[in-house]
Amino acid sequence: MSNVNYEKLNNIRTALYGERNDVPLDDENLISVILTIPAAMIAAIDGNVDETERLFLLNISEQLGSGDPGTSHQARLEAAERYRAFMWLLCEKDTYEKDIFEGIKFLIQENQQTGEHIKNMLWGMAEASEGVSESESNEILRITEALGITDTLN
Repeated sequence: MSNVNYEKLNNIRTALYGERNDVPLDDENLISVILTIPAAMIAAIDGNVDETERLFLLNISEQLGSGDPGTSHQARLEAAERYRAFMWLLCEKDTYEKDIFEGIKFLIQENQQTGEHIKNMLWGMAEASEGVSESESNEILRITEALGITDTLN
């Protein structure tokens, strides 16, 4: 990770947790949260994150961890913290979107598969409830263009 991206990651971490506080998410988990933000943006594009979309986001937060949240209290707490972090970042997206997208673009340049995973999350979120709306489709186009990943209609 470049120094600039590490600095942006630390800025986001500080915004989430404040200065000199114990941080429950390590760099890897925080990066996973940041990679989830575009999907959360699709969920919120209509101004409402409905129950199906929240469950989809919760499922993503559970899948990002290494343990089973159904059997491990530590894994459950980590999943809850990831969910809390990306919901907070979603609420603060106007402030952090540029930094988040720049960081994601850097990760995509390092690994093209990351771009495919993001596109799959975007479309999965859009399809999570009552089909893909025009506003969701337009937001997917805006996000994929901003991230430099081409997209075709799913």
